[in-house]
Amino acid sequence: MATRTRKAFFAAIPLAIALPLAACSGGGETGSGGSSAASGGDGGYVIGFSNSFNGNTYRQAMEAYAKEAGDELIASGEVKELIFAEANQDNNKQIQQIQSFIMQGVDLIIIDPGSATALTGVVQEASDAGIPVVTVNDGPIESDADGVYQIYFDAADQMKQLTTYVAEGMGGKGAMIELRGMEGDAFDAKAHEGVLEALTSYPDITVAAEIYTDWTGSKAQTELAAVLPNLISQYGSIDGVVNQGGDSYAAVQAFQQAGVTELPIIGGDNRGFFLKWWANDAPEGYDTLSVSANPWDGATAVYVAADVLSGEYDVPSMMVHPIGIITKDDVQDYADVADEDIATPTYDRAWVRENLYK
Repeated sequence: MATRTRKAFFAAIPLAIALPLAACSGGGETGSGGSSAASGGDGGYVIGFSNSFNGNTYRQAMEAYAKEAGDELIASGEVKELIFAEANQDNNKQIQQIQSFIMQGVDLIIIDPGSATALTGVVQEASDAGIPVVTVNDGPIESDADGVYQIYFDAADQMKQLTTYVAEGMGGKGAMIELRGMEGDAFDAKAHEGVLEALTSYPDITVAAEIYTDWTGSKAQTELAAVLPNLISQYGSIDGVVNQGGDSYAAVQAFQQAGVTELPIIGGDNRGFFLKWWANDAPEGYDTLSVSANPWDGATAVYVAADVLSGEYDVPSMMVHPIGIITKDDVQDYADVADEDIATPTYDRAWVRENLYK
């Protein structure tokens, strides 16, 4: 039922957020009080967007897609302001920023949560104040509050698919490394569940190490480089690597740095660095699967927020967003993708209504 789907390369340029609350609006002003909010019938809605982390290209792309959708709705007059707040991996800071949105009297709060449980109380506060909440990307969170709408990826299924593919490529045996995301994060926890579920079918595969990378290449390469010599000495070889995103090419570099001539099967993450290497420089016939959560969900959240506020649509409380998948058969389509780009399908507002509201 999708109305439009296209492959997109997004150059994820870090968003310059100098203040705790940075607003995108027709007039370029930040919302600073209740008088400017609660204005759906008078100049458009004011929407707060609380991002638990924006220190990698995925989150930056997600924010940029959200801003693009926000600009569209600002131009049409449906939205007055879209205000971003960045918590930088600090759950307490995210709680405080959400409370600030509540005090401002915004019409709705979008949250990319840093924890499945830490925000339960503040989401209830928003609900008690009559402010709907849309969670996106990470999650779902634990909440029984009214007016909560959750958009999330099936992280467990995503990682089960990738782990199964890598395990089969390993011949069902050997040593595997799991590159995880951010410790304590809801998405990471669900993704790890998917890895464990897949590996129940492969008792001859040993997880040699679990390494937290915060979904960033620099940390992944540093952490891997520090442990690979010992792991290779202990297991003889590392035969597979699974990861949640942002660190696939870093894994390639770490193995090359360690002098490994026969690379393991490394799960891809739809980032330009990895896709370009796979298409152009990988050993002939190198086979893997590349999957990623889709940063276009930032736009999805903005569209859903506006529809919730309009009251004209039957928006479900739980919505699973599709991921992006690239196989060996279509990797050559990405041979010229820029390093920082994220290859992802993008959609439009009609697609959101037709595919998620059911």
